[in-house]
Amino acid sequence: MQTALKLFFGILFLFIFLAGAIFILFTFSKTSFDTTSITNAGFAIFAGCSSVCFTWARNMEDKKDIARINNHGEKLFLSALCFVIASLLKYILIHRKDIINEDLLNYVDFVFPVINIVGASMFLLAYINAWAAILGLLRILFRKSLSSN
Repeated sequence: MQTALKLFFGILFLFIFLAGAIFILFTFSKTSFDTTSITNAGFAIFAGCSSVCFTWARNMEDKKDIARINNHGEKLFLSALCFVIASLLKYILIHRKDIINEDLLNYVDFVFPVINIVGASMFLLAYINAWAAILGLLRILFRKSLSSN
């Protein structure tokens, strides 16, 4: 029964992860799509989860779990920062004509596809990093709940 349950949740998490990764790749790679509202929500979620991790680690007694939870909290905070930086790159990409002089824009126009690739990659890497942290935290949480029964 436990193996079937693990398999079910593994497939469910894999499906959710893949759906999110595909959404990020297709949404954030579009140069004209303004993703500011999505990135603001992502930053708030990742920063909030990071804060919960640090608070949870402060209330633990086991030094090994404290280190693991703090590590996952740091991963979530890094994901939040990557979301903000990638959002800034996306903002520059979308509003480049308003920010940069048109004469200068003709000389540096080749940089913007690179900015788009770097920004979309940062979104995806932040997403993957956050998933790794969340799965690690769930592993700790389930281990704690199973050992208390």
